[in-house]
Amino acid sequence: MSKPLIVCCFYWEGDRWKGKNYHQLYINRLYHMVKRHLSIPFEFICFADRFMHLVTGIDVRSFDMPSKVGVLPRLYMFSEESGLFGHQVLALDLDIIIVGSLDDIASYQGPFCSRSKFAPGQQYKLDGDVTSFSAGPENAERFWIPFRDDPKSVIDLTGGRERYWFREVVGIEGGDRWDQLFPGQIVSYKRHCRPNGDQVPDDARIVSCHGKPRPHEMDLAWVQENWR
Repeated sequence: MSKPLIVCCFYWEGDRWKGKNYHQLYINRLYHMVKRHLSIPFEFICFADRFMHLVTGIDVRSFDMPSKVGVLPRLYMFSEESGLFGHQVLALDLDIIIVGSLDDIASYQGPFCSRSKFAPGQQYKLDGDVTSFSAGPENAERFWIPFRDDPKSVIDLTGGRERYWFREVVGIEGGDRWDQLFPGQIVSYKRHCRPNGDQVPDDARIVSCHGKPRPHEMDLAWVQENWR
């Protein structure tokens, strides 16, 4: 019997939510959105560096920041210490809005998949707000162990951004892409919704709110309907 899908997110002090008291709201709403839009069994894990009051159904797991300067925390999910080995893992950023069924995206069973960058002319670059990977020794060897053994080199290379490490490890031709597997299911608010009269494209399943505005700053009917 196969192990259930793990859906995970991260929160750590010092990231974009510091001092805003939004992080618990975002984590809880992300869980509720996944629960509404995913029909297969899953476990929801939030890796955090502090205790939080979250809704029933979220497994909060503590973790030590993998670097002394507090960057690249999400690389921990590739480690054996994360407890994820043997699972397919769907890692989601907190500031996405799920607007439709996740079943296609959750059906991915492969080594690594992420989306292409939205910016025109830069789609060859990987981005990392919706990522699925098989947790195990192979990906630990690729993503985690080089960072664990020489964090300074990885930090210098990436500037502390996980997506830059994904690009380095996977390469331009490596890995799978959501936009090739399931075209139109992951869209950008700024690139696809706002130019469309602030409406969500019909095929969209996830709206990425990269940059500004954040979901709590968007007074739109479809946001209120889905981001809850």
